Amino acid sequence: MSPLAGARSLPMWRALAVRDFRLLWSSEAVSVIGDQFHFVALAWLVIDVTKSGLALGTILIAIGVPRALMLLPFGVLADRRPPRTLMLVAHLARGVIVGAIAALVLSGAATLPLLAGLGALFGVFDALYLPAQQSFVPRSVEPDRLPSANSLLQATLQLSTIVGPPLAGAFIVAVGTGAAFVVDAASFFAAAAIVLLISGRGAVTAGLDAARTAPPAVMAEEDAPPAVAEPGPRPGAADRGAQPSFLAAIGEGVRYVLGDSPLAITLVLSMVINFALNGPAAVGMPWLAEIRYHAGPAGLGLLTAAWGAGALGGTLLAGNLRVARPGRILLASVAVSGVAMLAVAVAPWLGLAMAAFAVMGVMIGFVNIVAISWLQARVASHMLGRVMSLTMLVGFGISPLSLGVAGALLDVNAPLLFVGSGLLVTGVAIAAALTRYPAAFDAPAPSTITATAGIRETA
Repeated sequence: MSPLAGARSLPMWRALAVRDFRLLWSSEAVSVIGDQFHFVALAWLVIDVTKSGLALGTILIAIGVPRALMLLPFGVLADRRPPRTLMLVAHLARGVIVGAIAALVLSGAATLPLLAGLGALFGVFDALYLPAQQSFVPRSVEPDRLPSANSLLQATLQLSTIVGPPLAGAFIVAVGTGAAFVVDAASFFAAAAIVLLISGRGAVTAGLDAARTAPPAVMAEEDAPPAVAEPGPRPGAADRGAQPSFLAAIGEGVRYVLGDSPLAITLVLSMVINFALNGPAAVGMPWLAEIRYHAGPAGLGLLTAAWGAGALGGTLLAGNLRVARPGRILLASVAVSGVAMLAVAVAPWLGLAMAAFAVMGVMIGFVNIVAISWLQARVASHMLGRVMSLTMLVGFGISPLSLGVAGALLDVNAPLLFVGSGLLVTGVAIAAALTRYPAAFDAPAPSTITATAGIRETA
C-alpha cells in the first residue's frame, strides 16, 4: 500500500463518508479561516487606533461576557429547535454584524463604543451557534464515527490558527483592515450557504439514544437522496404539553448532569484542568520567553507553535486510535500533561520547554476529542444542547479566573505557578483513577441500557 493510500485509509476520515457531516465540516473550514482574519484585524485595529491593551481587553470582554451568559439559554433552544436552522441563523447574523464592522472601518467611522456594541451582538450569536453545532454532530454520524468527526473539526480549527493569522496579517498589510473584515463577513455567508445544503438526515430519531451503547445499525454513507427531512421537535414533544420555561429547562439540564455521576465528574475534571492549565499557559509563555529564556517574541512564537503542533497531533491521534475502554487512558493522558507542566517549571532551556509544551498539547488534544465524543455518545438526544452548553460554559467560565490567579502568582513566584499547576492536574488525575470513575466512564449510560431501537437507516 502506498503512503497516500495508507493515509486515506486512516480511521479519522470515516466521518467524511457521511454527506451531512462533509457539509458541516466544509462550512466550519470556511468559517474558521474567516475567523482568523477577524481576530487579527480586530486586534490590529483597536491597538492601532487606541494604542491601549486595556481597550483591546474591553472589546474582548464585550464579546466574551454575552457569549458566556447566553450559552445555557441557547443550549435549551438547541434542544427545542432544529440545530441546522440555528446554525444557519447564527452564520447569517454574524455575517451581517461583521459586515457592519467592515463598513464602519472602511468609512472611517469605527469607534470603541460601536466596536464594543457590535462585539457584544457577535458574542450573542456565537453562543447561539456553539451548542447547536455541538448537538448536531452526533445527529449527523453514528456513535462510532464521533471520534473521527470531532477530530476533523478540531484539527481544522487548530490548522486555521496556525496558517490563518500569517495570511491575515499579510492581507491586512496589502489591502487593509476593513477588507479583512469583508473576508470574514463573506466567510459567514459562504458557510451559511453550505449549511443550507445539509439535509438533516442521519442519527436524528428516537433510536439515537439506543445507538449510544448498542452496536450501530447500518447508515447510508454516500450521497443518496435524503430519506428524512430535518428533524423537528424531539419524539414525544407533543405528548408533554406546554414546554417548561427556559429557566426550568436549564434546571432540568443541570439535574440531568448531576444525576449521571460519570457525566458530573467529567465536567468537574474539565473545570479543574481548564483552571489549572489555561492561565499558566497563557500568561506563563510570555514570561518564559522574555524573562527566563530572553528569547523575545520569537521565543513566544516557538512556545505557542509547540503547544499548537502538539494539540494538533493529539487530535489526529484521537481520531485514528480505537480504544475499547478509554477511561484510564484518558486519566493517564491528563496526568502526563501535569507532569509536562512540572517539567516547564524547571526547564533550563527554551528547547526543553518547547518539548514539554508539545507533550502537554498532545495529551490535551487527545483528551478533548475522547471526552467530547464520549459526552456526545452518552447524552440523551433531547438533552444534547443543554449538556454541551454546560460543558462549554465550564471552559469559558473558569478561564478568566484561571488567568487572574495565574497573573497574580506569576508576579510572586513564577516557578511556583507552574509547579502548582502541574501538581493540581496530576493529583486530580491520580485521585480519579483510584475511584470507580474509569470503569464508570467505560460503562454504558444507565438511560440507554434497556433501549432497543436502532438508528434509522437512510436510503
